[in-house]
Amino acid sequence: MLKDVWKEFDRAELGHSSVHHLLAIHTLLKERGYARAVDIATYLQLTRGSVSITLKKLREKEYVLEDENHFYQLSANGRRLVNAVLSKRRLVKTFLKDIFKLSEEIAEADACKVEHLITQETSAKMLSFIGLYLSDNPAAREFREKFEQYSHHCHQHDKDCMVCELECYFAGRDEMFSN
Repeated sequence: MLKDVWKEFDRAELGHSSVHHLLAIHTLLKERGYARAVDIATYLQLTRGSVSITLKKLREKEYVLEDENHFYQLSANGRRLVNAVLSKRRLVKTFLKDIFKLSEEIAEADACKVEHLITQETSAKMLSFIGLYLSDNPAAREFREKFEQYSHHCHQHDKDCMVCELECYFAGRDEMFSN
């Protein structure tokens, strides 16, 4: 089963780029009250030609509506998709920032990368975890304190490591992530 999971990314109805076009329309409508192709291209820092091609596909799939003046709106399906993506992004960002204590920039960037890849089931579990973790529940407070004090010490020669398969992942991480 897992050997075929990667193929699902290519089978998604909308790719990452198309989703960001919808998000751009949503943002422009919120900020300006309108969204034209030129505004979307400027917002995404893409060419108008590239944006036009994507907008045509989004219209054909009925995620976007265009009026006679070439102003774009999100259809009901487009709004539903944008809401789902933004909700997942907020959830992942909250998890990374408020639980893992990562910077705003890292949390936002990583949330953007996974926002449309995680399932509804994963999102629901993550929401429950965040809710409990950030609650005033005494067990949650105790766990938070222990988690914030905990620092994993890698045992490079441990054959039963729950992370590493071939060699210690953490041994070369400074070199791996410095690029």
